[in-house]
Amino acid sequence: MYAHLRTAVVAGAAALSLGLAPGQPAAADVLGERQLREALLDAVDLPAGWAGDSERSAAERGFGVPRPAEPACGELFDSTSDTAARAGFARTRSGPFVTTVAAAHGDAAAAGRVLAAVEGAVRGACATVHTQERAGEGTVTVSYDAAALEAERLGDESVAVRYQRRPSGPGAATPVVADLVVVRVGAHTVRVAQAGREDEGTEEMAAIAERAAEKLRQVAEGRTPAPPPDQPGTTDL
Repeated sequence: MYAHLRTAVVAGAAALSLGLAPGQPAAADVLGERQLREALLDAVDLPAGWAGDSERSAAERGFGVPRPAEPACGELFDSTSDTAARAGFARTRSGPFVTTVAAAHGDAAAAGRVLAAVEGAVRGACATVHTQERAGEGTVTVSYDAAALEAERLGDESVAVRYQRRPSGPGAATPVVADLVVVRVGAHTVRVAQAGREDEGTEEMAAIAERAAEKLRQVAEGRTPAPPPDQPGTTDL
């Protein structure tokens, strides 16, 4: 089921033992919070129709990208790194939703261990996660089960997984998924998660994750992120 996860992490592991490739930052060049914010996705990086979504709005709404109740699964969709930057987006008040977290680690090996930990969690303790969602005036506990997610390798290495919401309650006939992609670029990682109904909107995840990896690479190499070519107001020369 998780063949993609295994392939992506093993493919990147060899690079960790060979040192940094040309153009990648050395350990002394690990990005700070300001630079990570520069590398974060913003609304112009997403397809038309997306807008910013704050943590406060998500809390008031009571649903969105899952926040696993299991302590061992907290780093699936977020990072505990001391140096990190976060952003969120939504298409409508009912979804879909996107969150992204860019984080700096001590070196490339440390960042690689983060991806390995995500892979191990998905295979083991976090194969099923639970989260609280608002339902009417109260909350309910819902379950998400890990499944395969086909995705291109991004950055130096990447992990991709789809969490499928177990059908329950009103609207159970509509599949709900939470897709997660974690990418390593040198000593840094970026997580991109998208949650919502499984429809044509979920097809945008690949392009969103690719853009997140691209921006992180540009900032890690000391460059100013170039705007996406289809951004309103930009022109192909």
